[in-house]
Amino acid sequence: MRVSMGTEMKKVIVCINHRANPAQPSCGARGGGEELAERLEKEIEAKGLNIRVERFSCLGFCKDGPVLKLSPGGRFVCEATPDKLEELLQEIECFSRHSD
Repeated sequence: MRVSMGTEMKKVIVCINHRANPAQPSCGARGGGEELAERLEKEIEAKGLNIRVERFSCLGFCKDGPVLKLSPGGRFVCEATPDKLEELLQEIECFSRHSD
């Protein structure tokens, strides 16, 4: 019997962690998080890219945040602040069009 494996949809995983202790670094407290995820969703939709935005509570790079991950198989992008939106979108667009 042959099993067909579907292709996983590409996604941008955005860390939205916002720690209660301000002495500990977190992506949400550095201008990433929810604001970045919402702006990416709007721009990705406007550009008609076949990639979705997913929120995640921690990607493990708190000192280098805000952080996002291009998935599957893409890289982590550190210091991904909303003021770098155009640069981020260029990389996301390239990733979304690259075949696995």
